[in-house]
Amino acid sequence: MLVRIELKDVEIGMFVHAFEGSWFDHPFWRRYFRVETQEQLDRIRNSDIDGIIIDDERGRGPADGREPDAPAQMQRAARAPASGRGQGKAKPVRTAAVFSPPHSPADEASRRRTGYVGECRRAKRTIDRTCAAVVDMFDDARLGRAIGVRRMVRLAGTIGASIERDSKALINLVRLKEKDEYTYLHSVAVCALMINFARHLELDPQQVEDLGVAGLLHDIGKVAVSDQILNKPGGLSKDEMRSVRSHPVAGYRLLASSPGAPALALELCLRHHEKVDGTGYPGGLKGDELSLAARMGAICDVYDAVTSNRPYKRAWTPCEALTAMKQWEGHFDPVLLDRFADSLGIYAVGTLVRLSTGELGIVVGSTGEADEDVVVRAFFDCAMLAEIEPVDRAIAPSAEHPRIVGRDSPSFWRFDDWETLRARLLAPPEAREAAVGEGRPIGPRGLA
Repeated sequence: MLVRIELKDVEIGMFVHAFEGSWFDHPFWRRYFRVETQEQLDRIRNSDIDGIIIDDERGRGPADGREPDAPAQMQRAARAPASGRGQGKAKPVRTAAVFSPPHSPADEASRRRTGYVGECRRAKRTIDRTCAAVVDMFDDARLGRAIGVRRMVRLAGTIGASIERDSKALINLVRLKEKDEYTYLHSVAVCALMINFARHLELDPQQVEDLGVAGLLHDIGKVAVSDQILNKPGGLSKDEMRSVRSHPVAGYRLLASSPGAPALALELCLRHHEKVDGTGYPGGLKGDELSLAARMGAICDVYDAVTSNRPYKRAWTPCEALTAMKQWEGHFDPVLLDRFADSLGIYAVGTLVRLSTGELGIVVGSTGEADEDVVVRAFFDCAMLAEIEPVDRAIAPSAEHPRIVGRDSPSFWRFDDWETLRARLLAPPEAREAAVGEGRPIGPRGLA
């Protein structure tokens, strides 16, 4: 049975079914979980949510006895306002009062299209709020104060909630940072990327949460590096580079002395500049010596850095960034890099993808206000097994049709000399026309 209780009545062993109140006051990114630690219990009791709904069939029930209330009372309990705090009585709740009615496929498609725009508005408020908290955290660290880890945990939960509603809204927005706010918004961006990446890898919920907190905290060691060096538009001297390379160890020491910092946060702080070939710092670890968190963090950290405007370079588009990162042999775990790209729905230039239109296409770039739309050059009809006149399609993040179904395999379609075909498709229109005029086929071997 679903039961509404007050925050003060929550106990370890209860199964959380839903929180009441604003998502911005929600202390966890996930919807359903069992309260298993004192830390989780404290975070619920200290939050600003209005109430909590538990499932006493999946966990511990309220301590006080109760009798079922009337249906009207049950429905009021499911949507009780904040003024209802302090009543202290546990009330059964109907499931129908908690969930929205089911949508038809058409309703769901419409909801997704409008949901992206609405979530962008909510995400902007989340970004502003979290950035201000990160600024405060850096200021406290400069003054020698302990890091407020609990606050970062709550903010990571808020970011996770936004990503759960629409994974692309906040991540696309946080890339649009100005040069003078990079240090702080970079932490927000890496938090969002780590949460989204971890959820895509289907990691344990607690790991997802801890990796989000780690993203917010990973660059705290930069308080030991002067702003003049961090924002220098030109190359760095050996001494300046030595100062920059000291920040992972400095951050690790700060976090180690701050109560409540997750172990994954310390790991990510220390290891996010390591490389799989052993040429990174501070430890020169390589291959299997690097934890999953370190390998994920290296990808997220660099991706946000190269897609942000910096004093010394313009921002790359997501497509440009992934294309370059895949070429840096030895820098990243290549399997994880592909999984990261899948988590964001981005593809390197030249990637073969299948569209919901039944066509094959090749990624040629990106477009849109934040370069969030993937441009695909469709060139082959899967049903007819025949080439078509190449046409460019811009696929928006919230698009239902056409949309990118996923990457595809050139060998499956038996394309003759895929590298030559890919180069021809990526060439300017006049070059493609010349190739066709010379009778060079683009169809698959034995199928066209």
